[in-house]
Amino acid sequence: MSPSDHSLSGPLAARTVPAVSAGVSGSGMAAPAPALAALAGAAVLLLSALDPLREALPWLLPLMAAGSGAAGGLALLSIRSARRLAVGDERPQAHPAPAPSASADRPDVPVADSSAAIAALHEALQEALRECGRQANQRLRSQQIAAMDARADLAGAIVHDMNNALGAVAGYADFLVCDLPEGSAQANYAGRVVAAVDRTRSGLRRLVAEARTEPVNLKPELAGMVLDEAATLLRSVPAPPGSLSIRHDAGTPDPICNAGLLARTLAGLAVEILAATGRGGDARLCLRAFFPADADDPDADAAAAGWTVRPLLTPLPGPHALFELRVDGPPLADEVLAGLADPLLAARSCYRRGQTAGKEDAHWPAALQTARRHDGGLSLLTHPAEGMAVRLYIPAASPAQSQFPAPAASFPRVAKAPARHLVAPTYKILVVDADPASGDRFQAGLERQGFEVSVCEDLREALEVVTDEPGFFDAVVIGPGLSALPAGKALAGRLKALRADLPCVLYAAAGPASAGLGAEAGGPADLLLPLPVDLPRLARGVAALAAGGPRHADDAGERR
Repeated sequence: MSPSDHSLSGPLAARTVPAVSAGVSGSGMAAPAPALAALAGAAVLLLSALDPLREALPWLLPLMAAGSGAAGGLALLSIRSARRLAVGDERPQAHPAPAPSASADRPDVPVADSSAAIAALHEALQEALRECGRQANQRLRSQQIAAMDARADLAGAIVHDMNNALGAVAGYADFLVCDLPEGSAQANYAGRVVAAVDRTRSGLRRLVAEARTEPVNLKPELAGMVLDEAATLLRSVPAPPGSLSIRHDAGTPDPICNAGLLARTLAGLAVEILAATGRGGDARLCLRAFFPADADDPDADAAAAGWTVRPLLTPLPGPHALFELRVDGPPLADEVLAGLADPLLAARSCYRRGQTAGKEDAHWPAALQTARRHDGGLSLLTHPAEGMAVRLYIPAASPAQSQFPAPAASFPRVAKAPARHLVAPTYKILVVDADPASGDRFQAGLERQGFEVSVCEDLREALEVVTDEPGFFDAVVIGPGLSALPAGKALAGRLKALRADLPCVLYAAAGPASAGLGAEAGGPADLLLPLPVDLPRLARGVAALAAGGPRHADDAGERR
């Protein structure tokens, strides 16, 4: 046995095979084999020309042919062996060497570092999933707000057209009441038409008012104060609930809210739910303010308890104070409960029940609109055995924003007066504006101040309306687009010719264009307002004119 047979054993992949030249074979004769084969072939070709030698040596030809064949075979075998050896070096080994571990190559890296890297990767994946969820919630909230805006625009357009049509119906019905014999059946029918129109106008005004999103004054408030105010309102309604409990969990942050609006919303929602269920005094209610355990998913606790959660407005990311109204007993259907929280559907439901908007104190804000005004969220929860709940998500104030470091009991309670209109709600205003969007803005702004507003987009139509019933309107407002044209001034003059004491309001920019429009210059304008349009200023001026106040080319309401 040679010493090479006792070499150290190792991985088979580490053993190498020396390269073998293509010209070396196992017999040692592969090198001259090609040359011999070439010479033998040449000799065979030459034998045909050497006839004398072939006749003298007849055995030579077979011998040379055999030799040339053997030499060619040896050359082919040597080439095949060389190719096999070359391919064998490139072919993967049957037993590859195991890959060295990281700990073997890097003994200075502990195993704990790899666990920390895996944990960091897991946390990064979790954060990426949370970010995807937040983006999905933001897209859902944008879609919900866009749907609310589209419905509000549609409602506004319908109300605008219906209001104009009802104005004509009411005007001609008034003519019939005046012309027909008093006490006759026909006069009774005409009176019913007038009453129906007045009732429908109130419902339409409330429908548009509920659809508008107006900014409100928000500031940090105590959650307990909001709950106490809502409970006070609930106990003062004609049919209070049979049982009402208040829960203010410790650690609830101060909400950034309008306390009066939020309390009225919670109380009104409870009243609407009691009216829809018909239980009244037998119902058990619970008002609760708390901070969710999971800020990323505030409804996770309810979903885990078997509640069905339906988000009407997804809240934005961030901490929120949750205000929950829970009503025990069989839950309402999802469509009915959503209709009580939606502003347009709630207004329609009140109108169908005969609750008109004549009394402002009976006007409860819709929960969905309140959630949007606070830049919060709203969810409806139902449970087959536990009942139903409505959750309002109000953005929470940071500790630096909180204005109430002391307990709620140390602060005196100040009763908030209900909102009142600044002007009398009985004045009837005719707005003449060729731009439908501008006319809608005038109508919305003046109706919020309590006026009854009709809009005409055509000068001739406005003249016909006043001609048919000169004493119906208390003032006429001509929009900026028409006021700047000679036709607007001519319309005001024609209206003055029909009724000299009919106040007319025009708009004009400062300069020569406004000369001759004011009453002091002999113009038809009882009130000449500057641009741009200031709706509160217009409301004060119109109220002063309709009440018989002074008529100047400046804002009478500002001077008084």
